[in-house]
Formats: sequence, C-alpha cells, structure tokens
Amino acid sequence: MVKEKPEENKNKTEGKEKTNDTGKEQEVQEEKTEETIKKKKTVNEQQSEIKEKKIEEKKVPEKKPFPWMIAVLAVILLIAAAFAVIKIMENNQTKKGGWEPEQQKPLLEIKNFYFSECSFCEKENSVIIAFKARDMNVLVESIDLAKEENKHFIQEFSLKSVPSALINAKDLQEYPFEENLIKKDFAEINGYYVVPESYFDSTPHNLMLLEEKTCSAEEGKVFVEEFSDLQCLGCARIFETTKKARENFAGEIIYRHKNYLVNETATDAAIATECARDQGKFIEFKKYLYERAFPEEFGLNSEPVDNSSYDVLKAATFVTLIPDSNKFSECMKNKETLPRIQEETKLAKSYSVNFAPSIVIDCKYVIQGNESINNIEDILCKLHPELKSCNKTE
Repeated sequence: MVKEKPEENKNKTEGKEKTNDTGKEQEVQEEKTEETIKKKKTVNEQQSEIKEKKIEEKKVPEKKPFPWMIAVLAVILLIAAAFAVIKIMENNQTKKGGWEPEQQKPLLEIKNFYFSECSFCEKENSVIIAFKARDMNVLVESIDLAKEENKHFIQEFSLKSVPSALINAKDLQEYPFEENLIKKDFAEINGYYVVPESYFDSTPHNLMLLEEKTCSAEEGKVFVEEFSDLQCLGCARIFETTKKARENFAGEIIYRHKNYLVNETATDAAIATECARDQGKFIEFKKYLYERAFPEEFGLNSEPVDNSSYDVLKAATFVTLIPDSNKFSECMKNKETLPRIQEETKLAKSYSVNFAPSIVIDCKYVIQGNESINNIEDILCKLHPELKSCNKTE
C-alpha cells in the first residue's frame, strides 16, 4: 500500500476548498444577479403600473352636462341666431331706403289736388295709394282746386290735370328707393315733385284736364270723342253702350270714333276700318271686326279669329257692302289712312289717355275703362244737365 504524501494531501485539500469557495462565490453572484433582476422587474412593474394608471386616467370620460344645461345652451344659440338674422334684415332694409324698426318712420308730406265739381273724377292720386301700400308715413293735405283761393297752385306748379300730387322733395330723401323712382320721371318745382295721375295701381282713372283746349263742337252741342282699339276686349264691350248713348242724345252731342292703338297687331284692322269710313261704312265695318274677334260679346256661337288677317278683312268688304272694292283695296295697299290713325293716337296721349277704351267729353273730362264708360249717359247729364235727354221722364 502506498501512502500519500502530506503535501499532496494538503494540496488536494486546498484544491477542494478553493473549489468550494469558487462555488460559493458563483452562488453568491447568482443570488445577487437574481436580486438585481428582481429589483429591475420590480422597477419596471412599478413604471408599467404608473403608465397604466396614467392611461386609465386619460381614458376616464369627462363628466357629461345635465340635460337641462344642453337645453339652455340650445335656447341661447337660437336666440343669438334669430337676433343675427333680424340685424341682417334691418341692414338690408336700411340699404333699400328703409329705417330701423324701433325708430318712427320718416314723415312724407304730400299735397293732393282734386276738383270737387267733377263728381266722377278720382279724388286721390294713385301715387298716394301706392305709398300707403308700402306702409310709408304719409301726411296728405287735400286741396280743392275748384275754390278760388287755391287756383294759384295751377300756375305755380304747372298743374295739367287732377288728381295731381306734390311730393315734398326733402322728405322723400328719407326714402331713397322711392325717391329714385319719382325723380327719374317727374319734375321738381319749388321743392316738390309734381306728379300727375300716372296709374301707379295699374287701374283706369277718370281725370279732369286743367288746360283749356279748343273743341270743334257745333254751337250748343257736346263734343264726345271715343278712343278705342279694334283688338281690345273692353272696347268691344262698350260698342252697344255707346251706340245707345248716341241714339239717346242724337242731335245734342257730336260723337267721334277715334283710334288709340294699344296693340300693334291691330294696325291693319284700323287702316281697313278707316278706309271703310271713307266710304261711309265705318260703324258696320267696326262692328263686324269686333264680332269676329270677340263673338261671345255679341251672342255669337263662333270661334274668335284674328280680325287683322287678310281673309277677315276681305270678308268684311262683302258683308258690309263696301261700295267701291277697288278703291278700298288701293286704300289698304297704300296705307292711306295710317297717318290719320297715328295722329289720333297722339291726340289721345295729349289728353293723358292711358287705357282703351276711353272717352273724352268737351276736350276736358277723360273717362277711362269700359266700367266707367258704362255710365256714360249719367256722366253726360252730370256735366250737362240742360240736355233734353237728361230731363226725360220714364
């Protein structure tokens, strides 16, 4: 048996101890590493928890307002919107010549002239009716020109007819829109716009002319002029009315049929009718053309036709028994009567006629529209009560 040497044993023992120490160091190192890892995990976990809390805090919804708060807010918004709309409308109204609603509308002075002795004439100028319809603050002073103390206005403002109106030019500046309309068409005299009857309401009005015109009536007879258009329904409607008046006042009135061309398409019919007049067939020819254009007005069961057509005018020469058809044809071909028609239309305008049919009595009183003309006999008697036909008893 071989015995080990003491040194060798010692070395072996030391080797074992060293090995044991190394193992212990590794264990200690591993423990430290584990603790470090645990600490890092703990720190990371804490950081993660903090982040998660922050995210959760961000995700927490804001507190919703109560329903009544939403309702109040909606009402406030609606009121604000309504107020804005009102202000916009007020600004637009002001631009158009309006005024702030809380302010009183500017006062507009108008002098209205009428003639009390003309009972069938209009008493108020239609410009006043139009201004009132626009809700303007109009102050009207009505002045009767039949009174001697008021006649100076006729000369001072060059008044041509009644009703007429004087509009205060300074007052009208408060209404820019209306001012532009008025000053474009009417003259300003002595601080007033002079406005004769201009049919602002598009309705026929009866007038009295203030200018004296010379009538070609015979001594003791009333001069009556009818202005009509052959394609005018209202003109056809007064045909029988005026025929009756001519018969009832025969010998006391001079009745003249004259042309007032409202429809240019009626020119040929007017020329033909005047050519028929030259051959003594005016009334017959005129009635025939009215019957063809407006058969129902004459109780006829036929279709209305263009009474200016060649066929209708040719038929009229046979129906009305025109004496000289060749002369009539030449008259039509050369339009010989056209200057007469144009002169009569010009005369109608000088009378301030604006509607067909119209009747002018004594070159002074203008009766417009078929409704007024239906009362022609009453009007004649109001103007001339001395006429024998006005004093007949039933």
